[in-house]
Amino acid sequence: MASLRDAIKAQQEELQGGNAWVAFWKEGRSWHSEAFHLDMGATLYPEDEWRLREIEAADPAAIVLNGYLSDNMTLDELTASIRYHYEHRMNGITGFITEYSDRLSPEEIEKGRAAARAAGLPFSEKPFRDGEDFDPYVYDGSMSMEDYELMQRMIEKERSERMDEPILSGYLSNLGAYAGGRPAGEWVTFPTTAGHMKEVFDRIGIDVQNREAWHFTEFQSPIPHLAEKLGEHEHPDELNYLGKLLEMQFDGDREKFAAAIALGDHASSVEELINLAQNLDCYWIYPSVHNEEEYGHYLVDELEEPELPEEAKKYFMYEEYGRDAAINDGGLFTEQGYIYNNQNTFTRWYDGRDVPEEYRVTPAPPEPGRPDPEKVEMDAAPAGQNAAQTKEQAQEPRPVIPIVLTSEKPADKLKEITDRLEQGITELFESERYKEYLRVMSKFHNYSFNNTLLIAMQKPDASLVAGFSSWKNNFGRNVMKGEKGIKIIAPSPFTVKQEVEKTDPQTGKPVIGKDGKPVTEEKEIKVPAYKVVSVFDVSQTEGRELPDIAVDELTGDVDRFKDFFAALEQASPVPIGFEKIEGGAHGYYHLEEKRIAIDEGMSDLQTLKTAIHEIAHAKLHDIDLNAPKEEQKPRVDRRTREVEAESVAYTVCQHYGLDTSDYSFGYVAGWSSGKELAELRGSLETIRNTAAEMINAIDGHFAELQKAQEKEKAQPQHEGNTPEQKSETQAKDAPREKAAMPEYIYKIEANPRSDSRENLSFLQAYLPQGDGTAAIGDVLYIGTPEKCRELLGQLNAGELTQGEVKELYAKAQEQPETGRDDTFSIYQLKDGDETRDYRFEPYDRLQAAGLAVDRANYELVYTAPLMPGTSLDDIFTRFNIDHPKDFKGHSLSVSDVVVLHQDGQDTAHYVDRGDFKQIPEFLQEKQPQRENPLKAAEQTTEQNYNMIDGRINNTPTVDELEAKVKAGETISLVDLANAVKADKERGKAAKPEKKPSIRAQLKADKERAAQKKPAKQKSQGLERS
Repeated sequence: MASLRDAIKAQQEELQGGNAWVAFWKEGRSWHSEAFHLDMGATLYPEDEWRLREIEAADPAAIVLNGYLSDNMTLDELTASIRYHYEHRMNGITGFITEYSDRLSPEEIEKGRAAARAAGLPFSEKPFRDGEDFDPYVYDGSMSMEDYELMQRMIEKERSERMDEPILSGYLSNLGAYAGGRPAGEWVTFPTTAGHMKEVFDRIGIDVQNREAWHFTEFQSPIPHLAEKLGEHEHPDELNYLGKLLEMQFDGDREKFAAAIALGDHASSVEELINLAQNLDCYWIYPSVHNEEEYGHYLVDELEEPELPEEAKKYFMYEEYGRDAAINDGGLFTEQGYIYNNQNTFTRWYDGRDVPEEYRVTPAPPEPGRPDPEKVEMDAAPAGQNAAQTKEQAQEPRPVIPIVLTSEKPADKLKEITDRLEQGITELFESERYKEYLRVMSKFHNYSFNNTLLIAMQKPDASLVAGFSSWKNNFGRNVMKGEKGIKIIAPSPFTVKQEVEKTDPQTGKPVIGKDGKPVTEEKEIKVPAYKVVSVFDVSQTEGRELPDIAVDELTGDVDRFKDFFAALEQASPVPIGFEKIEGGAHGYYHLEEKRIAIDEGMSDLQTLKTAIHEIAHAKLHDIDLNAPKEEQKPRVDRRTREVEAESVAYTVCQHYGLDTSDYSFGYVAGWSSGKELAELRGSLETIRNTAAEMINAIDGHFAELQKAQEKEKAQPQHEGNTPEQKSETQAKDAPREKAAMPEYIYKIEANPRSDSRENLSFLQAYLPQGDGTAAIGDVLYIGTPEKCRELLGQLNAGELTQGEVKELYAKAQEQPETGRDDTFSIYQLKDGDETRDYRFEPYDRLQAAGLAVDRANYELVYTAPLMPGTSLDDIFTRFNIDHPKDFKGHSLSVSDVVVLHQDGQDTAHYVDRGDFKQIPEFLQEKQPQRENPLKAAEQTTEQNYNMIDGRINNTPTVDELEAKVKAGETISLVDLANAVKADKERGKAAKPEKKPSIRAQLKADKERAAQKKPAKQKSQGLERS
């Protein structure tokens, strides 16, 4: 409870400075104060007026004072004076608003509204009063809701009219009928459909098979100069391809396209126009510049090229300077503004031969030897792209370009580096920068998306990073003098003590005390948090040589091709086969038969690259073509599918040292143009997740194959023995072989993500290879150097097995129970056109458009325990900075919903601009049964370092995991940790439950049989690359 003296003291400086008006009011027995400033015209800001009316509603006796005459008054004197004003109702809020508000009189406002209504227009007080602009998509109170809705209807009508305007039309004529004196033709608007084109051909009597029977006599388009670039013998498929690309353009892209046509680059044929529409990132346009003088002013005043003192600008010859610059640029002044070619790589997406299937409107019969075209998608990227290709060669280490942070507080630094990340995403989609990012991802594939991007932004040639102390203490290397750090985001959890309800370990229910209330106990809870840290690349250090544990590069004719391809086959979700493929495609993914086909006769290198590309398609873009359309999962567009698959293939090939000089990503700038930041980030995270999953799977299968080969080499041959005798001999010799050749070696390594001495080191297993190198095995334990050394000695002495060490670690990581079942869930909008108007829209804009946040439009993408002390802001930060490994959605963005399940109650919160909005309506309809919360398994190490497999699934038992190990399968440390904990929670050691009676068993079986439904048939279809 604050006293009047406290409230005055909080505003004393503002009050006595005379620059602010301060409101004082009471709520209950507590005093409050708030300062307000007038604008330059000595009038109230509208938002301040609303706030003052809220204060007056809370306390009708509230007062507003300015203390410009109170400089020499003490705090006690100020308190006495303000109390006197309050008790005698002096300087009330209503009088203050009347004097300083610039709002028009009701009579004047009504007069303006009547004039607007008479003209059929919406009325807004703000521009009527003082000419201020307003956001037509945000309701700010300056107009009535009726006027606002009218304005939205007019905006939508204008948008619809613009969308309905044909972007390209051609008059298609029957040349044969024209020659026979029977002119026949019809206007066709592009883009169109195959069905409509067939109807047009039938109406004007054109035979689809007779290519010479049609021609275009005229073209029309609202894009300047486009129609005159097209000829009478254009093919409808190409025109449809061009029309579809133009339809997808935003207004800014369309203006740039028109200007580029006027410039004359790549605009002499429909083939060049198709490629031009997809390479607009090769041009820069300045819409406000239309002549040499304006260009000179833009360069000097806006870009500060050159930087001139204000006095010199009076005498500067802007027109001459702009003319010289335009000549050097090779640019052109057009109706759309000044445009010139910025010399970015221009990629030929279309080679003038095969129009992509989705744009074809004159269907032809299938070619012999090819699959049904209805089930084939040709690769959007031609086999040989025109971008200049050079063999990537090793270069000198590049210096770090550090991110300079100006904030001092850790939380502010985190916010600042997050903002820089968003900027980094927008700047990423240039051909070479994008390749650099993928190269970094290939080396740091288990790092988070944010840290991968941060490393790419600061040192794209980095290969192994660690902290300053880690290099010195754990690797025997020193960071060289003058080297700058690479800033990344690291976990920095902290522990808090909290009173929680004590639970019965057997039943999981709260323990009730003698007074009938739940018994509480104090427990330490680990709260996840993050901070900005600096790391250094190995090229920035010197000292002791590092052990050779890097991945073997597959170069030349691809050494060990058979083994690597076998690992690929095991990593693939579908079978891989070879066949002769017509038409130049290297391979395709068959959606219907669920298989990958690769062209016969290719080199080992091309075979591997094609297989990786098609596996990416199979993992990311599989659909069920036999399912009803409404049940099929939405697919991203064709270009996005190719960008994702090609990016995954490049990353995986880079990781294994395969030649990637023929990859070019000049088209990504055009692909990314106009996409929302969240959508771009979602694609990048999809690429990172899929590449990491493939690399980890290939590594695992490759290691298993090599291990099996080493065992086979070590097995003694017993000629003449029967198979049964061989088996007996091998069984007898097995212990002796194991003793003669140890399967694993163990090393203590520094933990790059250590945040305390308790996790400073980790115990790593390596599998010796036949060529003297070692493949990386499992991380067995994370802890202090002393504990790791102790376990290392026990492993080498045979006192412990790997499984027993993992179990020790799992037990050490068991977290104290919180005693509560609090969780949070993240919902994100389903893909598809039906949710397009909702995606990334602020809550107030949805309300203004009459749209509701409907649970049916959302899908649950994540559920996890809600740790005590975790706020909505913490969740937002966590799911933007560093996602959990098992999170498959996009970064938390506007239009997402977070549902908190606390103390048995559910509350839904809409992610709005800068805040959360509680939305009870989201929970009003019947909710599906909530899934059990997933248990967070990776508590002590970040996902970046792949020390623990963080994928969470239904938790198996320890016995089930042991059975997997005996069968030769690999299990992760975290799986074992979860199993031990789950067994404990299941009450494994408790007495067995009483077996149900025969009658009860029969009844249960009958109920289960009644509930069984037939399994759904497997989906089918085909995707081709």
